[in-house]
Amino acid sequence: MSALAKRASYSRETLHTDRALNVPSPEDFLRRGYHSSVVVGNFVYIDSGEIRELPIIDGTPIGRVQNVTLSLDLRTSWTNHSVKFNSIDKNDAPNLNNQIIWPSTDNQTFFAFGGAQSYWENPIDIPDVSCWQFTANGEGGGSWSRFRPVDDSIFWGLVRPDSASGVTLDNTGFILGGHEDQKSSPETVLLGDNIRVPGMVSFNITTNRWANDTMPQYIENLNAPQVVASLTVFGADGLIVMAGFTSDRYDHPSYNNITIYDPSDKTWHSQTATGQVPNGRTGACTVSVKGDNNTVEIFLYGGQDIVGINGNISLTQYKENTALDEVYVLSLPAFAWFKADYPAQHPRILHSCHAVGNRQMISIGGHDPTDVYNNSVVADPFFQGLGIFDLTDMRWSDRYDADAEAYETPAVVKAWYAENGTYPTQWSTPDVQRLFKQTNSTQGGSTSPSSPSTSSSPPKGSISTNTGAIAGGVVGGILALCILASLILWWFRRRKRKSNTIDTTNVASEPHAYKSELRAKEEFEMQDEYRPYEMDGTHSKAEMAGAYSAAELYGTQPQADLGGQGQSRAERTEPGRM
Repeated sequence: MSALAKRASYSRETLHTDRALNVPSPEDFLRRGYHSSVVVGNFVYIDSGEIRELPIIDGTPIGRVQNVTLSLDLRTSWTNHSVKFNSIDKNDAPNLNNQIIWPSTDNQTFFAFGGAQSYWENPIDIPDVSCWQFTANGEGGGSWSRFRPVDDSIFWGLVRPDSASGVTLDNTGFILGGHEDQKSSPETVLLGDNIRVPGMVSFNITTNRWANDTMPQYIENLNAPQVVASLTVFGADGLIVMAGFTSDRYDHPSYNNITIYDPSDKTWHSQTATGQVPNGRTGACTVSVKGDNNTVEIFLYGGQDIVGINGNISLTQYKENTALDEVYVLSLPAFAWFKADYPAQHPRILHSCHAVGNRQMISIGGHDPTDVYNNSVVADPFFQGLGIFDLTDMRWSDRYDADAEAYETPAVVKAWYAENGTYPTQWSTPDVQRLFKQTNSTQGGSTSPSSPSTSSSPPKGSISTNTGAIAGGVVGGILALCILASLILWWFRRRKRKSNTIDTTNVASEPHAYKSELRAKEEFEMQDEYRPYEMDGTHSKAEMAGAYSAAELYGTQPQADLGGQGQSRAERTEPGRM
């Protein structure tokens, strides 16, 4: 079949939105895109988006909106040929592309906000702006319900952003960037050009309160970041890191400048990254995991070259997208990029990914960025759209291992730390240095890992505390107090023995004087303020003073938050096709 024949025009006869269709058979499945996904408990949930499946009619496969929520069981091992999806009816919950999903720390619920109606939906019936909650039943099922905000005044002032980026930190969901378009809400149906959504919306799941905070102007003027991840390890209350901002939808994102948001004081920072920095791309997915010796690794997978002006892209650019089948790793606090070594074979865009099963990344769906006519005639090389990547060995597989070993930082990253130390050679500002040398040991689920064996000495001007010097001073002070107390006790006992050797002639002639002298000595020795103490409960032990408690555990780190992986969406360049 010729390329022109493949470029069959969109036909409504090939579009199906009947809820009874549910999930295509594994043999009929071709492609999935524009969906959202999340890991809650022991299951991966996949919601909304668009599907292409067999048969192919007039050169175009059947395309439809996914009108159910799917789940995959992570409790047992499977291959992408053997695994079966669970199908969950959405009832009244809307089907929206590019939603942001925030998981709750209760491991039972997640929340969906943002997105836009598919251009495949017919007739046009855009749902109103709302937030929806999914409650899981622990067995791969669950139910949807509309979530009512406590503070309606803030929520109803929000707009529904399409193609935004989202992340969860400390049971608070954040959404950055995005735009309004004709399919965002009923109020924007007649909208011409896309309108960028300013500010950063946050939703505290614990208190059920929304906020809409401003961002620095240079951030406001940029599109949503392609990389966004939450770090529970660093900073006072964790940090959010971002990369891949663009000032225009046709610009190539930059990945050598890492933007950092500190929610504890709502400040923004940046730090230059080095190493094998990814070239400009959009539509990648990211996951973050806690590595060895208190590092955090952020994995970036896939993407496509930027489209040209007016959405045009050359045949050469499409073919070059094959080379963007790459996995990169950004390791913090080194701020160094690394690239996985494997041949590029299965490029993709508009997919999602999550860290699962200790050391694995699951890639879900994705459109082929080398498909010039965007009609998804060729099936996804990942059967059922599922690929498994070993984050430690950095290799692809078709098998998920429920009993996989714990994650270890990849060997290439370990080698870099061994040679270069823990931190970048130059910090952009003292504030950034402080954030990444201030470990967050107060969050739940923390562990006490050993100190990094490859750590370098703090650079000049470092505000890090020398815990070894403090511990030594405390121990030395305690020993000195013990020796002093022993000397005082010995001195009093020696005086007492001397006073008991008395001239007997004085006893006969001055008995009252002798008794008075003994009484005075006894009273002197029994005064509390001079009495040596050891186990008196009214006196705290010097070595347990709160200011110096557990000095050797200063670097305690909590596990990285895997519940809310960064979600990044590429903007649609042409309506309703994948």
